[in-house]
Parts: sequence; structure tokens; C-alpha cells
Amino acid sequence: MPTPALKIDVEDPVEERIARLEINVEHIQQDVSEMKIDIRRLGDRIDAVDHKLTAKIDDVDHKLTAKIDDVEHKLTSKIDGVEQKLTAKIDGVEQKLTAKIDGVDQKLTGKIDGVDQKLTGKFDSLKDVVSALAINMERQFGELRTARALDRVWWLLMSGALLGIMARSFKWI
Repeated sequence: MPTPALKIDVEDPVEERIARLEINVEHIQQDVSEMKIDIRRLGDRIDAVDHKLTAKIDDVDHKLTAKIDDVEHKLTSKIDGVEQKLTAKIDGVEQKLTAKIDGVDQKLTGKIDGVDQKLTGKFDSLKDVVSALAINMERQFGELRTARALDRVWWLLMSGALLGIMARSFKWI
């Protein structure tokens, strides 16, 4: 079966479309030119606001700098006054404490010297006593050695006598 040819719908002619586009382009151009004018006005306004704000910031900067300098000067003078007062007080306290420490040092040195002399005397007397005791002990050990020797002789005599008696009683002699 044969197929019928497709029917093509013809669109609006190209010129009509171009005319509509030109009208739209003219409106767009008008809108863009109005936007340019508005942007220029806004740029001028922004510049004016920038100048105002810069002037205000500079003014506030100068005022605050002046106040800070004034406060710094006042605080510096107060700190210097307090430093002088505290330095004077510290010097006074240092002198008082140095005097007290020197007094305590002298007292303690005197007491230590006294105790040293007493202990030195006691040690010397103790040394003499120990020396005398050592000499006495040596003498007594000498006497003890002599006594021991005599005890041995006496024991030997007694043992000999006892053995003599035993030998006689058993008739060995």
C-alpha cells in the first residue's frame, strides 16, 4: 500500500519571527541602558557613603587615639608613683630585716661559741678520763696476768700433791 506523503505545516514566516526578536531586543536594550544609569547612580551613592564613613572612621580614630594617649599618660604617672612608694618601702623593710638578721646572727654566734667551749672542755675532760681508764686497765691486766701465772703454779702444785697422794695410796711409790 502506498503511503501518503506527509504534510508539513508551515511555521510563521521568518520575517515575523525576526520582527518579534527585534522588538524584544529593543526592550532588552532599553532595560540594560536603564540598569546602567541606575548602576552609575548607585556607584556615586556608594562613593559618597564611602567618603562619609572614611571621614567618620578617621574622626573616631583620632578621638580614640587621643583618649588612649591620655589614659596611658595618667596610668604611667600613677605606676611611676606607686613604683617609687614601693621601692622606698622595700628599701626600708630590707634595712630593718638586715639589722634584725645581723642581731640574730651575733646572738647565735655567741651562743654557738659558748656551747663549743663547753663541749670542748667536756671532751677534753672525757679524753683525760678515758686515758686514765686505759692506763688503769693496762695495769690491772698486768696484775691479772701475774695472778694467772701464780694460779697455774698453785694448780700444778696441787695436782702434783694429789697425784703423789694417789700414788702412795695405790702403793705405786
